[in-house]
This record gives sequence, structure tokens and C-alpha cells, in this order.
Amino acid sequence: ALNALQQADVIIYDALVDSALLRWARPDAAVEYAGKRGGKPSPNQRDISLRLIELARQNKRVLRLKGGDPFVFGRGGEEAQTLIQHGIRLRVVPGISAGIGGLAYAGIPVTHRDVNQSVTFLSGHDRTGLMPSAIDWDALGRGAQVIVMYMAIKHMPDICEKLIKSGRAP
Repeated sequence: ALNALQQADVIIYDALVDSALLRWARPDAAVEYAGKRGGKPSPNQRDISLRLIELARQNKRVLRLKGGDPFVFGRGGEEAQTLIQHGIRLRVVPGISAGIGGLAYAGIPVTHRDVNQSVTFLSGHDRTGLMPSAIDWDALGRGAQVIVMYMAIKHMPDICEKLIKSGRAP
């Protein structure tokens, strides 16, 4: 990741990125903010992807800097798919997802062979911002040992209600 920062001609960074990381960028690198925060004005995902394509076609070394792992609820998969469809080569430098890193930082293991052997990651909303409808709440209620929720604050009361109705202890 450090090499990518030091080599990039253009850095497009997200809201969850600590801006102090940008100090490692080349002094002549262009830096663009493309952060998304729930409920706040933010760039359209399509526009971000088109900007990445535009810059890559100008033979720029583009760094799409995201917080955590870009493929864990970070839209990195969508961006990578779009770039590949347009013939743009890319390299993914995975980060540590907050659902794992935050717990580790607090000294809490996500799994422990004596206590729990599985973990489920879920998004607290769907593409439109509504409560996710594709989740099998009954399966989560009876089977998931640890549930790590991302972007779930808005729908937390409903999520808790569904989990309790499905057999989870309150």
C-alpha cells in the first residue's frame, strides 16, 4: 500500500481513509476526494468508476484508496468489475476490514476454537438504503455464532427484532 501511495499520479480516496495517510503520496500527485457517507451528499458510484477509467486511459497511475478491505462492503468489487469490463488492468492491495481489525484492536477475537468457529458479515442496508431483504434471518438466528454488522445503525432496531424473533438471545 505504501508503494502504491508513493507511485500514484492520482489518488482518489474515500471518507473512511485517514487523510494522514496522504502525507506518503508523491508531492506532485493529484488528490481527489470521492467519499461516501450515509445520508450525506456524495459522488455517484458510476461517476467514480468513470473517473477511474478516464484517468487510466490517460496513462495515469491511479490509486483508489479505500478504508479497510475494498471487497468487504466497500464497493471495490463493483469498481474492479467495471474497470475490467473496460480493459483496464488493476491490482488490488487488500486492507484489513474494520469488522476484523476493530475487534482485534480491542483484543476481541472474531473466532476462537473453544468458543465459536464461524462468523457472518452482513450489511445493514441494501443498495437503496432499505433494510436488506435477501438475508435469511432465520438461518442467522439459529446458526451464526458471531455476526459482524456493517452500516447497520439506521436499521439496528429492526435487525435486532428480526434476530430475536429468529431465536437469538437479546
